[in-house]
Amino acid sequence: MQQNQSRRYCSITRYIIKFLYCICLGMLLILVKPSYAQSNLQLGNCTAHIQNMYIAKGIGKDHLQRPENGWLKIKTFPDFVDSHWKNYSGNIWYKIQLNYDCPVQQHNPVMLVINRINVTGEIFINDDLLWQDQSLVEPLSRSWNMPRYWNIPASSLKKGENTLWIRVISVPTQSSGLGKVFIGNPKEIMPKFQEFWYEQRVLTFFNLIFSLTLGIVALIIWLFHHQEKVFGWFALTSLAWVLFLSGHLISYTPAGLNQIQFTFLNLIILNFYSVFFCFYAWRLARVTFPKIEKILWIFLLTITFIPLLPFDQYQNTLLFIYFFTGILILFANFISFQCIAWKVKQIESTLLAYIFIIYIFISIHDLYGFFFIKNQENLLFPYTGPITTFFIAIILGLRLSKNIKEISRFNKVLEENIIQTRSELTNSLTTQYKLELINIKLQERINLAHDLHDGLGGSLVRSMALIDQSKVNLSNEQFLSMLKLLRDDLRQIIDSGSSVDAKIPKTPILWGAPIRYRFSQLFDEMDIYSYWHFPNQWEIKPSPLECLTLLRVAEESLTNIIKHSQATQVKVQMFYNDQQQLILEIQDNGIGFDPALVQQSGLSIGIRSMNIRLEKINAKMKIDSQAGRTIIQVIKSFNTPKVNLL
Repeated sequence: MQQNQSRRYCSITRYIIKFLYCICLGMLLILVKPSYAQSNLQLGNCTAHIQNMYIAKGIGKDHLQRPENGWLKIKTFPDFVDSHWKNYSGNIWYKIQLNYDCPVQQHNPVMLVINRINVTGEIFINDDLLWQDQSLVEPLSRSWNMPRYWNIPASSLKKGENTLWIRVISVPTQSSGLGKVFIGNPKEIMPKFQEFWYEQRVLTFFNLIFSLTLGIVALIIWLFHHQEKVFGWFALTSLAWVLFLSGHLISYTPAGLNQIQFTFLNLIILNFYSVFFCFYAWRLARVTFPKIEKILWIFLLTITFIPLLPFDQYQNTLLFIYFFTGILILFANFISFQCIAWKVKQIESTLLAYIFIIYIFISIHDLYGFFFIKNQENLLFPYTGPITTFFIAIILGLRLSKNIKEISRFNKVLEENIIQTRSELTNSLTTQYKLELINIKLQERINLAHDLHDGLGGSLVRSMALIDQSKVNLSNEQFLSMLKLLRDDLRQIIDSGSSVDAKIPKTPILWGAPIRYRFSQLFDEMDIYSYWHFPNQWEIKPSPLECLTLLRVAEESLTNIIKHSQATQVKVQMFYNDQQQLILEIQDNGIGFDPALVQQSGLSIGIRSMNIRLEKINAKMKIDSQAGRTIIQVIKSFNTPKVNLL
């Protein structure tokens, strides 16, 4: 019944295999052109064909010897030990009886082809050793995926019945047994070997090379662009797949591992590949599942360390679980990604979803053949590697192209924004520049108004007071003298615009001489007693601006005394205190005023002008006024930084 199922299974997949075979191996068949002969060719006048096939357990110490009895007849190859003895571990002997008939004058060799010996073994023709694998004890050699051929010389054959003895070392869970066996004319049998070699070795090797190449390219892209996580996950997926395929190609167990340990390692890599494939697909669709990803990472850590525990009696069960979970994760990814691709609606995600649909059918086909038909010869998966790699390359190319377009679009938008921002900044700076010009003009006007008020205005007040207090009519010379004083004040106002370059009076006495001269004459006319006192030297020299400011404040204060105070005594003095402060003090005995009320009401332009001037030189003014005594002090500290706002 099982044999009939196998025939139906093979007939269904034969055309699919041929189609994929033509696509994947076209290039290889151009390079190497095997010569196919008719299957019923004879060795000249010689004939060789298999008559009977048997299997038996080894006997003796370590079951190494061939048994005399207990042989079970088998009908066809490939043959699996599990179909006779479940979970058997040890040596199995195959006896193949073949009939060789050849004339005496003919000495043609016979070719033997076996596509797999699982796990390893040795071959005898009659009682002569024909071949022996490199290691028949742990760590065992691995011939399960290594097709081989042997030319059996005519001298090793005898006319009539010959016996081919094949010892196979069987390991549980490894599908141990003997693959397809062909014997006959080299011209007829060699194409069989080449076909096995292409299917079992070349296709797998090309799949490995393609995956490794794409993985390296993706890794390089990710190293230069860490934000492209999809390329990093594809590189990890490719690395896991390359390691998994390497386990199919190597003919030995590395690092001294036994077959069970190496199988655990290979299945762990399969699970890593399945999980990384999920991460790659999700990153391609730009989706994340934090909880599921955390569970998968915990799962990988768990299966990595479980083989280190003493669970020898459960090894077979664990191997099956490892294989089942790896396949289950892949299937879950293939199926669930269809919904993800439908939601995100990306070209590359849709293309990957189509590839996953193909994977689903191929995986079902191969798993059914592997587990139920026990057929490892008609699997479709080896043919999908190059084609899948090609489509994966297209998907990554689409993603890379899309990213480049997004970068170009971003750069264009950025350039437009820079141009717009530059234009806005230019307009803003132009507006700010215009406002600064307006502010400077306004400030100059304010300064000019203060200078006119404090300088020329004071001179006008003095002149008016002098004329008013004069008991006799003034002569022309006196009027001319007053006009000259007004002219000098106007020149001083004009020259004050360049006060930075003005010269500092050598002594405080020279600084106060002009103002003393102007107001002393007026005070005498108004019967106001004035007292003036200035130090002989500057202890700390003020700047030209500070000298001019103190002069303007003194003029404004004395002018206010003339206009409002009704004073009979005025005292003007300058001195230094112990705190390195220059103090200008003006005192009178007039009617006084309320400084706070005057400043709050804003009626006194003179006081406001004095405060503005003093702020520019970091000086301050104190006013103490009451009926009969008013003291105005201007205090300039020299132990603080000077601020020059002009």
